[in-house]
Amino acid sequence: MTLTPDLPALAATTVWSGVPQPLRAAVEAAAGPGLDAVEAAEGRTARLRLSLDVPGRRLFLKATPLSHRQALTLDTEARLAPAVRSLAPRLLHHGTAGAWRWLLFKHVPGRAADLSPGSADRDAAAHALRRLATLSAPAAAVRVEDRWAHLGADLDLGLLAGDRLVHTDLNEGNILVRGDGSAVLLDWAWPGRGAGWLSAGFLLAQLIDAGTPAADAEAWARRALPSWASAPTEAADTFVTALTRRRAEQAATCPPARRAEREGQMRSVMTWRRFRTRT
Repeated sequence: MTLTPDLPALAATTVWSGVPQPLRAAVEAAAGPGLDAVEAAEGRTARLRLSLDVPGRRLFLKATPLSHRQALTLDTEARLAPAVRSLAPRLLHHGTAGAWRWLLFKHVPGRAADLSPGSADRDAAAHALRRLATLSAPAAAVRVEDRWAHLGADLDLGLLAGDRLVHTDLNEGNILVRGDGSAVLLDWAWPGRGAGWLSAGFLLAQLIDAGTPAADAEAWARRALPSWASAPTEAADTFVTALTRRRAEQAATCPPARRAEREGQMRSVMTWRRFRTRT
């Protein structure tokens, strides 16, 4: 749904009035009348993303049509919200309205993390992941070894097993850096249950995507992420191999608009795998 086609100068109140009436009514019943609304950068797990001002506060709205396959990911986020209260924006209200599934969060001002070589945001992300590694996975989290079971019977995915909560979709857009330099983790649509070092592995993949050589990324992680430093070598190798296969699968099946991005991610994880097999 395009709320403001070809009219980038429309007032924020016009953005809110363009939201389907049943959804607008449900949100206002929960939070108060919408005063201003600004479209956020488009995400991949919600069709509608708005920063919304209501009397006395700013909120963040995510919503997706119930007919869309991603609506189920909003259900997952709602179930997971109590477990990540210390690491993610607080979920205030959620529900269904008309043909829409919606979540309403406390708005957290900040910017997407910069994970390029030498950025201080990497340390902010590491601090958040050290806290994440202490959290047990709730029922809403799928076992990582089950999610990746189709990637090959030759892999001992049991090496990835554990009872910790894992953020399996870490990227620059899902790590929000606040004004004080701390980070919060967004978009818990694909939470996993697994070993405590797995989130660190997903972050390492993003650092390599952003241009950090694999050797430097590994050296940084051994200093900044104790869980990764203590990961058994065979288990970490299995993770990198499985991620390589997963990214190859994504590159082969993604829409054409994302093909170049997915192929770049596949190439970067292949360089990581080659580094680990040489050392």
